[in-house]
Amino acid sequence: MTQASPIAFLKDARDTLARQSDLSPETPTVNQCLSRLVATLRAWQTAGFGADLADAPELADVARDLPALCGRAECEMEKWWCRRILASNCPGAQALAAFWYLDAYEALCRAELQLLQMRPAEGFAFLGSGALPVTAILLAQRCPEMRITCMDCDGEACALAERLFRLLGLAGRVAVKEIEAETYCPEPEETVICASLLQAPGLYEHLHARQIHRLIVRDAEGPYRFCYRPAPLPRRGYVERAKSAACPERINTSRYFELCRPEDG
Repeated sequence: MTQASPIAFLKDARDTLARQSDLSPETPTVNQCLSRLVATLRAWQTAGFGADLADAPELADVARDLPALCGRAECEMEKWWCRRILASNCPGAQALAAFWYLDAYEALCRAELQLLQMRPAEGFAFLGSGALPVTAILLAQRCPEMRITCMDCDGEACALAERLFRLLGLAGRVAVKEIEAETYCPEPEETVICASLLQAPGLYEHLHARQIHRLIVRDAEGPYRFCYRPAPLPRRGYVERAKSAACPERINTSRYFELCRPEDG
């Protein structure tokens, strides 16, 4: 595979999305462009191609712009799908099953539970959970004893998510808060999950000051860096204990961090 064709493809995807005034699924061009982009990046990941494309100088502007456009489109897609599920005549769980990327979120949830393994948590806090917090839903269904809190600074997303949890019969077990991630005060034994679209420069310092023991940070690697920007990672106070393997089925790589212990140096 030559470099010219992938570079032209990625630039065209960026330009196509940048021209759209509506990045929601109501725009067929957006759906077609994003479906083609995700399928192509998945094929590249499967083939072991494109790991360094985001570092190519001729793609510097695309590596900056395309994840931002994809992030805006994802926020609109989640709101659109949440409204669709809420308006469906089907039972909530059945309507959710039609979500385009449910399989990918199920794989993400399994991978993150595998990272935790024998490390028990008293609860989970999802920062940047959005209007369609699928992993929080899956976790609430699989771990009914867990306390789960979903947080987002987008009031509309929070209102939609709250209605969705009620529809699914999970309102009593999942709290939704409209709040800036850097102002949330989790309990020390909560496991904090930082979403890929989260923008919170002072978050890790805040969590360290609260002595939060466990973090999962959703990152992007290889060609998937054209969907999500690589996550900023804790610089001090935390040590990375495990990471999910990159695979085509999961766009995100999850990194598990623990609060440093004296023996970590």
